[in-house]
Amino acid sequence: MPKRVIIRDRSGEESSEERGEETPEEKALIEISDVAEAVARTVSEQDRELEEASVSAEAAYETVMEKIEEVRIREKVTQERFMEQEEMSLSILKKLLQRWDGFREEALKSINEAIERYSKLKSLLESKFSAVEEELYFNQIELDTLRQLEEQGRPISVSKKEELEEKVPELRKTLADINKRMEEIDGRIAELRHMADNIYDVTSHKELAERLLREMVETYYDRLGEDAEVKLRTQIDTIAQREGIPREYATIYVWKRLRRAG
Repeated sequence: MPKRVIIRDRSGEESSEERGEETPEEKALIEISDVAEAVARTVSEQDRELEEASVSAEAAYETVMEKIEEVRIREKVTQERFMEQEEMSLSILKKLLQRWDGFREEALKSINEAIERYSKLKSLLESKFSAVEEELYFNQIELDTLRQLEEQGRPISVSKKEELEEKVPELRKTLADINKRMEEIDGRIAELRHMADNIYDVTSHKELAERLLREMVETYYDRLGEDAEVKLRTQIDTIAQREGIPREYATIYVWKRLRRAG
């Protein structure tokens, strides 16, 4: 076998290459690679956390809409039964409505939970926006520096310049996408807060009462005159206040009473 050749420096010691050690340049490259891998892991973790927060927020919103729709259906069915069944008294009706108020409280809790989840999602997006914005400025400055060096006739890395020219627009698009998503979240949070502030209106059923009011106005116009609608609305408001029931049910109550009176 050929003899192993040992390259020694002036002091007669083996070189780092012969001893199997990394050169300073290799160490620097390894350190840069380690940093890049760490950054990649951090970005991946942030994206995973964002995805989980997004899924969680959307699921909470779906829960809110399901609970609201359930209360609406209960209101619709209750109004139909109250209209159709003469034997249903106001006392029974009030007890049923108290139960539906309990469902509204549950819907309110779901709304507040959804708001919290969307707020968390927005906070994560704000953090990502800040990080991407910082990266954009850094890369833009690097690109501008290379361009100025090139204008001065200084040698530059063409591949690095091309990489930055491709990366900078991508980062700008990412910022625009994040900003658009945050605006959508602001809209969703505003929608949820409106629901919380108007929980009865968003869970009530108004179509039946509106139809019955139009029917009464047409039927009793000759009897009540041009002020038929005003008089009927006043009567409905009086019943609603006196009995402590929503106007929709007071409308049905007046309709039933007038129908019995012929």
